[in-house]
Amino acid sequence: MMNKKTMMAVWLSACLPAFAADMVPPPARVEAPAVTDVSGEVGTLMASGRDSLMAGKSTEALALFEKAIALDPASQEAAFGLSAALMELKRFSEARPVLEKLAREVPDHPMVKNNLAWALLQDKSQGSTNAVRAIKLARSALLEIPSDYSIWNTLGEAYYAAGQFDKALRAAQSGLRLSDLAGITNSPCRELLIRCRKGAAATLLDKGGEP
Repeated sequence: MMNKKTMMAVWLSACLPAFAADMVPPPARVEAPAVTDVSGEVGTLMASGRDSLMAGKSTEALALFEKAIALDPASQEAAFGLSAALMELKRFSEARPVLEKLAREVPDHPMVKNNLAWALLQDKSQGSTNAVRAIKLARSALLEIPSDYSIWNTLGEAYYAAGQFDKALRAAQSGLRLSDLAGITNSPCRELLIRCRKGAAATLLDKGGEP
């Protein structure tokens, strides 16, 4: 994944509107909401949360998304924003259950898959188990958005975590080409590419070959 602030801003600005449009409407509430115009207030909170996240104010964004969810617990858009803010703050263990729930509710959404894959990779306790699942999620996300270099980077990191350096290298190369085409100068794929080459060379040496 790239520079986290930049990537989260891109995801939120590009993906949340589509996410909201694609999601299945939540079931009707039994009780009327406490606030007269919940949808309007939630929308205002969501817009402010996105602006705060894009401005690098992750803690402020988190509070805004939490307020939105308190008003509308069924809002998948607010949940996605909440998970993005948590990931920005590197609170991956808290973001993961939010993303797991979203993955069950909207299993075909590519950025939910990508973000969940990234959250899994931050959990070092389960090592290769999480890496294998992250590979599946990232590959599935790429079927939907094959031109997204951030997903290629996630896939590369997943392969790297699994010790599959050759595949990680190819994913990093694909991501770097796409990020270069997009004019991204600080692409995380570049750093991943260097690590993959070192990992592949070390593996070759262990097998008695030439680096």
